[in-house]
Amino acid sequence: ILLFSQFTSMLALIEEELQQRDIAYSLLTGDTTDRRTPVKDFQGGKVPLFLISLKAGGTGLNLTAADTVIHFDPWWNPAVENQA
Repeated sequence: ILLFSQFTSMLALIEEELQQRDIAYSLLTGDTTDRRTPVKDFQGGKVPLFLISLKAGGTGLNLTAADTVIHFDPWWNPAVENQA
């Protein structure tokens, strides 16, 4: 599952809930220095959920392991969502 949000603060709230429920996930935001590891963990099946900042991960990623995409808070520009 890919979960995109345009707000990193929203991803932080979701992250807190996932931690409380002991659900494995990867996170990619503009602050992520090592982009390869979270992508590798998701693509390799190590984590079932990938939280992604729309601006940081909306382009340049090929996440073929995903079977579900969630746009948590719609972006004002539909072309950005389509690219993600």
